[in-house]
Amino acid sequence: MKNKIYRNFFTIRILIVLSLLFTAAFSEESAEELFNTALKYQKNGQLDQAEQYYKASLKLKSDVDAMYNLGILYEDKNNYTEAEKYFKMAYDAGLSKAAYKLGYVYSKLNKKDLSERYYLQSVTKDNNIDAMYNLAVLYNSSSKKNDAIKYFKMAADKGDIDAAYNLGLLYDDAGNFDSAEYYYKKAADVNNSNINAMYNLAILYEKQNKINDSLKYYEKTYNRNYDPKILYKLGLLNDISGNYQNAEKYYKQAAEKAGDTDAMYNLGLLYMSQNKYNDAQKYFLQLYSKNKTGKTANLIGNIYERQKNYKLAEQYYNEALSLGEKNAVYNIAMLYQSQENYEQAQKYLENLAQNSRNPELYYNLALSYDMGKNKTEAEKNYLKAIELAPGNNDVSLKAMNNLGLLYYEQGNKDMAVKYLKNAVDNGYYSAALDLGIIYGQLGDKENTEKYLLTALEKGKNNGALYHLGILYYDQGKKDTAVKYLKQASANGDKDAKLMLDSM
Repeated sequence: MKNKIYRNFFTIRILIVLSLLFTAAFSEESAEELFNTALKYQKNGQLDQAEQYYKASLKLKSDVDAMYNLGILYEDKNNYTEAEKYFKMAYDAGLSKAAYKLGYVYSKLNKKDLSERYYLQSVTKDNNIDAMYNLAVLYNSSSKKNDAIKYFKMAADKGDIDAAYNLGLLYDDAGNFDSAEYYYKKAADVNNSNINAMYNLAILYEKQNKINDSLKYYEKTYNRNYDPKILYKLGLLNDISGNYQNAEKYYKQAAEKAGDTDAMYNLGLLYMSQNKYNDAQKYFLQLYSKNKTGKTANLIGNIYERQKNYKLAEQYYNEALSLGEKNAVYNIAMLYQSQENYEQAQKYLENLAQNSRNPELYYNLALSYDMGKNKTEAEKNYLKAIELAPGNNDVSLKAMNNLGLLYYEQGNKDMAVKYLKNAVDNGYYSAALDLGIIYGQLGDKENTEKYLLTALEKGKNNGALYHLGILYYDQGKKDTAVKYLKQASANGDKDAKLMLDSM
């Protein structure tokens, strides 16, 4: 609450003094002399002496300025009961500006009705800005929001930036963001601006995804008070806007100046996205030393895996698991699978698969069984992945391809064709070469040619060149056969070269 104590309340009087000789007898001095002596003591902070002289002055003459200044003196002593007495005397004697001080003193005495009455008098008679502001605060504390807005507006329209800031708060809380923005800006975009208005305006713009505007006011706020917590916000918004160099700068400052764990985490992610694994590792390990979480341990494990430090990757994945990080289960399973430790991979994947409907999970479980030579379980889980994934989903298509190859290995060419054809016809052209070869073995020359050409033209698989050469040679199309065999030979296919040499 505002209380601008020395706003024009002292009456300056010219005292022509013939003698400043102090005696204990106040009666030897005039009321005017006593008043001016009291005034000097009050200005110098000698309140007890000032009190004596003001009271002596009042005994000689009833003076509103002495009454008012005594009210100020008691207010400075936090003696609000005595302050009220003298402000009331001054007001009753016709000094209208005492109404504001009475409003303030009554607020301190928790007499809200009287405080309201005298603030209203001050607004009506003196157009007092501080009375408008304090009256608005009084109404706001009493949940009279509309009245609070009315008087905050009156004060704001007269240039009170704190009133403008409070209006911004009220409108912000009410969800009226346009009005909140207007009044926050009124308080923020001026000399001697309200720093809280800048900060809240930055938050408001951030919520509205106005990144550049939000950055502007976070920067202005930081330049005023250097709060290191704002550095994280500056890093985050630069990160979102794609200005990664600035994001890195602010994240590093937040991490190093304030020990901001969110900044450490995001800086680690930023470095990971840039494949700067050593830098990412530094900040994740720093974060982990401050706050051991499964999420961070999982990321550290992932970095070590990318650096091919599989022992430490396994260690941190296991730490992540012990801290309850579910994503680490999948990561450690994939780590074991990449190391051909299929039994361990299956153990974790089977645990994840319980009650799961994630097709990728079943695909990787099937792949682990497939590579581990357990074809029965592989078939079952490939089929589950296909069932759960949409027909043209990448996981579904890879599962169809692998299932087709599994059936081919088992000598079941019809089932192999079924799944490989489904994969190719849905855009998975990597399966086209194998499908073309199987059709050749089945004696279906038309489909052999079709899928070998698909493998070459759409799948960009040069392995089809040799098989096309053989196909056309068997059909007696020597020139076409030579064309494809030469291309295959030029690509390093030794069988194609031998075939050409024998023709």
